[in-house]
Amino acid sequence: MPVTPAYYRTYGIRLVRGRYLTGQDRAGGVRVAMVSEGFVRKYLAGVEPLGQRISIPELIPGSAQELGAAVEWQVVGVFHDVQYDSHPQTGGTTEVDVPFDQSPWAFTTLAVRTNGNPEAVTKSIAAAVRSVNPDYPMTNIRTMEQVVSESLITDRFAVEVFGAFAGLALVLAAVGIYGVMTFSVAQRNHEMGIRMALGAGSAHVLKHIVGEGMKAALMGMAVGLPGAYFVGRIMRNQLYNVASIDALALLGVTVILFSSALLACYWPARRATKIDPLAALRQD
Repeated sequence: MPVTPAYYRTYGIRLVRGRYLTGQDRAGGVRVAMVSEGFVRKYLAGVEPLGQRISIPELIPGSAQELGAAVEWQVVGVFHDVQYDSHPQTGGTTEVDVPFDQSPWAFTTLAVRTNGNPEAVTKSIAAAVRSVNPDYPMTNIRTMEQVVSESLITDRFAVEVFGAFAGLALVLAAVGIYGVMTFSVAQRNHEMGIRMALGAGSAHVLKHIVGEGMKAALMGMAVGLPGAYFVGRIMRNQLYNVASIDALALLGVTVILFSSALLACYWPARRATKIDPLAALRQD
């Protein structure tokens, strides 16, 4: 990729070995290149990358598809792997950068780094470009936040879909727990009547039934939390800036699940406390 010397400083790309491209790397001089760490691991493993010569077809200005004859470039620097999209490659990017002056390209991207509001300097940038070439078109002007946001559209959609399914699963689980507990209480009316006839208070019955329901819910969470960890490891390689374990998110999900299960157990248990012991004892 043809770049100017300020490219690395503008994007904050860190130098690992050697040197950056400079203004001295001009047309007619020694052809030099910088490569990524991923390129070194894949193509220059076990050898000193600095000083190595790599052969790459030359770009033809104005042609987006045709390539010229292969020419040699001398590696003068290595930079750390850069993530260009939301799906990083496991082995890192295999990137080669060459000086723009030594391999000019008609379709260029201009990047500007500013301490202020990026949108506020757009007019100034356009004026500076027009002062050099009034006919030069400027299209697709975006801030880096917009670039990142647009690159995550697919990921956001996937998260929304998974979130919708997760919400549906939560509702179904709560309804299932409620149904099971309601059926259980209905089948144990006689038992509850005996307990209350022997002196068990409403609080004791409520605690007993809720406790039984929550034991099953806690067992399910004990199995589900390790599963969430392994799913997180998979999602880390699928989504941008996602760690294997997000303690805050995991805590929030645990609280929501626990609260849903508690409510699903509470209402049937509360209904059991209103059982008439005499009526329950008359049942077969």
